Amino acid sequence: MGLLTSFNAGVSGLQSSQAGLNTTAHNLANTKAPGYTRQQNINTDMYYQTFRVTDKSMMKIGYGTTISTVRQIRDKFLDDEYRLEAGRQSFYEVQYTTVLEIEDILGEMEGVEFADAWEDLWDTMQTLSTNPENITKRELFLAESEAFLEKATNVYDSLKKYQINLNTQIQAQVDAINEIADKIVVLNGQIADAEASGMENANDYRDARNLLMDELAKYTPYDAYEEYGRVTIRVNNAPLVEDDRANHMKCEFIEIKEYDPTTNTYKLTQGSPMYTVRWERGGLGDVYRLDSTYNETNEADIGSLPGILMARGKRFGYYTDILQKVDENSPADQKLLQQYNATIGSSVIQRIEAQLDLMVHKVVTAVNDAFAPNVAATDENGTPLLTDAAGNPLASAVVGGVDLTGKKILDAYHCAVGADDDATMGTEVFKRRTSDRYKEYTLKSPVYMKDADGNVVPVTKEGKDAGGNPIYTLYVYNDEDPKERGSLYTIQNLEINPKLKANYSYLPVKGNPAAGKTGEYDWSAFKNAFETWQVKDVTLDPNALAKYGVEDYYDVMVSSLGTEGKVWKGIVDHQTKMTENIEDRRQQISGVSTGEEMTFMLMYQHAYNASSRYITVIDEMLEHLIERLG
Repeated sequence: MGLLTSFNAGVSGLQSSQAGLNTTAHNLANTKAPGYTRQQNINTDMYYQTFRVTDKSMMKIGYGTTISTVRQIRDKFLDDEYRLEAGRQSFYEVQYTTVLEIEDILGEMEGVEFADAWEDLWDTMQTLSTNPENITKRELFLAESEAFLEKATNVYDSLKKYQINLNTQIQAQVDAINEIADKIVVLNGQIADAEASGMENANDYRDARNLLMDELAKYTPYDAYEEYGRVTIRVNNAPLVEDDRANHMKCEFIEIKEYDPTTNTYKLTQGSPMYTVRWERGGLGDVYRLDSTYNETNEADIGSLPGILMARGKRFGYYTDILQKVDENSPADQKLLQQYNATIGSSVIQRIEAQLDLMVHKVVTAVNDAFAPNVAATDENGTPLLTDAAGNPLASAVVGGVDLTGKKILDAYHCAVGADDDATMGTEVFKRRTSDRYKEYTLKSPVYMKDADGNVVPVTKEGKDAGGNPIYTLYVYNDEDPKERGSLYTIQNLEINPKLKANYSYLPVKGNPAAGKTGEYDWSAFKNAFETWQVKDVTLDPNALAKYGVEDYYDVMVSSLGTEGKVWKGIVDHQTKMTENIEDRRQQISGVSTGEEMTFMLMYQHAYNASSRYITVIDEMLEHLIERLG
């Protein structure tokens, strides 16, 4: 090899060593930089020149070394694993935080329990039952009833407010995702431009992009792949980042569709004050599907944004959401159960709202049914249960032009009446704001039916018209219709009966004159209410077989919420440890070790010095040849 050619080897050594020093210095300067990945020079032979070929060998001269690439020391598998587990951690952190917030709303954390309200109502009813003629105790009972309803309304309104306020968090996270997408688009262009020549890697730009993708994984699940330096990101098969464009998300108010078993279709039933997340780009629709249960198998439990949407639900919860009877052999019932599990069952806020509403519904209807008891006018097949005065069944359920098929009517014989002069009957304590308890029909003749003891008793109230002629009032109960919110005894639709607040004497506490109880007070209404409260006939979860009375119900509801919170806390702790372990493994590979980098710096310095001395020797040799032997 000629001496002049030998200069190339020395110069390339200087250049490679200098590049190594630069890379090492860059690593050391970014030791604490978030998201920085350790860089490493890859040296390769520059090229060889053949100067002699024989039948046995080929002789070549090497021209030194060069830097083929400056690569990042990074493990893509660990990146993917970290983003998956970090997203799952964020999802369950939202669930746990939501449970804590609900516990605060219920007052369990401060020792002021919602249960106190209905326990006070229970105690007041017991006190009133011992002395129903006492007007002061009737007033106290109505005051406690109002306090119970006010407490229930406050708790329910707080849950609703919490649901709606989550719109702020949803909007903030959508804005953050859009901002990340925009930044990734910019970095995609910078990386593609910098690497277009194929001569270098845009490592610092890649670090910035990877850090953004780590952050994005905490908000939403996504799939990503890279082509020609540009990364494409898809969220639920829709593009968030594509080529040089970001497809933004936006927030819109939800439209509710519910399953109708009669038509086997989903129908639009109402709007909602809550946000859903949709794509701004037309035709892509909703970003997330919130109509399926979440678990690790379908990877629906990833990202804080889906976590918020799932925990919040699509609308407010009502007692009608919790199915009380599910027939395993009924496809329609199984469809409704599936819908419950995918919506109310997956939303902790909506489920608690529905459970609370169910408890209040049981308390309210127990009190109302005790003071204004109803009886069925027909059986399940539509056969009339009404009779004439002799006890003979009526041929038709149409009475006085009123079709009573499937209807309930006031038990006008066994019910208690008010202490007013008119012995008013059918007065309920808790009234629906937009619906009266009964629709009254005036008949010319009485209607009868057989009671539980087989006695023929009237179910109409006898009175007189203006001319002194006898008339009979039939009280037909206005049924609750799940499709009409205004017909339901639900928290948001209840008030204390204004008629009772104006005059306590309307409270049915006296014996019914029709039953021969003239002038005496009747405590059977209180007895019926107490018994109904204790009947275990409601379930917290349609997937479970256990049923509860009012006392057990609330305790189980709160303890189930606490248990759920502990489960979420356990998952959060597990995910936190897992995420930290993966990050530690990433740092072992990608992180910068100052000790290791100092070792490399010394190595490159020695290599630089060696190359420098090598060039000095070649220079001296050339000088000797030229000046002494020339």
